[in-house]
Formats: sequence, C-alpha cells, structure tokens
Amino acid sequence: MRRNVLLSLGLLALACAVSAPARADFELVDKKGRRILLKDNGTWRFVGAANKADEEAEDKKAEVKLDDMLELELTRRTESPGGCTFELKLANKLPFELRNLVPDFSAYRANGLIHSTQLTSFAWVKPSEVRSRSVQFNGIACWDIARLQVHGADRCEVGELNKFTDAKGKCLAAIKVIPSEWLTFDK
Repeated sequence: MRRNVLLSLGLLALACAVSAPARADFELVDKKGRRILLKDNGTWRFVGAANKADEEAEDKKAEVKLDDMLELELTRRTESPGGCTFELKLANKLPFELRNLVPDFSAYRANGLIHSTQLTSFAWVKPSEVRSRSVQFNGIACWDIARLQVHGADRCEVGELNKFTDAKGKCLAAIKVIPSEWLTFDK
C-alpha cells in the first residue's frame, strides 16, 4: 500500500513537471540588426546598448522618425442619402511601408455631443504613396457636423510598431492632421 502511495505521488510530481510550460527569455534581431531581448514576463529591451541613456536615445530616435509623417487630409464632404460622407486622403511620408492603420473617426454636433464613431482602414501604403478612403455617418446632415476627430489607431503595423509592441498612442502620434476648410478636423 505504501509503495502504491509513493508511486502515485511520484507520477503526480512527474506529470506536474511535464505539464508546466517551458518558458525562458530569448533574443532576436530586428531588421536594423539590433538585438532585442524578449523577457518571459512579456516585456522587452534592446541588448548591447552601452547604458540606459543609449537605450532611451535609440527609443527616441525611433519615435522621431514616426512623428507627423503620415498626413491625413479631409478632401471632400458630401451629403448622401440619410447621412454625410467624408473623403479622406492619407499620404505616407515615411521611409517605409505602412502595412496597416485603423483609425477611429468621431462626428460631433455643434453642442459638443458625439453623434457616432466610425472606423476605416488604410493598408499597404508604400513611401510617397497616397490612399483615399471614405467614412459615412448615417442619420446626420453634413451641416450638423461641427467637428470630425481622428483617434484610436492603436491597431497599426508601420515601421517598428505592430501588434506585439506596446504602441498605445504611438500610431496616432504618427498622424499629422491637415486642417479642413469645412469644419474642425483634429485628433
């Protein structure tokens, strides 16, 4: 009986050890040849930087490259049956391809209340290319919309930003909104 209990405990311990996922930190190299350490806890950092200041400088350099380099412009506003349609143009001024960007657009009434929010996607925009998309707001006339705001855009793949990076707000920061003659257009 005692032997069976010990055997059962041994098998239980072995099963627990085998079923536990094997995790470990590991390194990879990005397109620029920089070494990145992916930690077991879900965080990451550059490897090989001489000190923390070098790491921060590298991060800032990546951010500076993205700032105000995707120009978003409102090119047309059209009354459509049951609503208002806005034509948007996104110009890629980055030195690399924008693989995917999904910003949200909110239409506000003159009293400051939001009417509704729509989203649209810009994908596979090469450097110096321009893509046009439309956003339609149903149940409101164009003259009732006082402000159009772009926000969100956290679902993006551009440069070093993708679904695996902690990119909250960085994709939106890469968009430069061109003021409109028809209404307030901002982010």
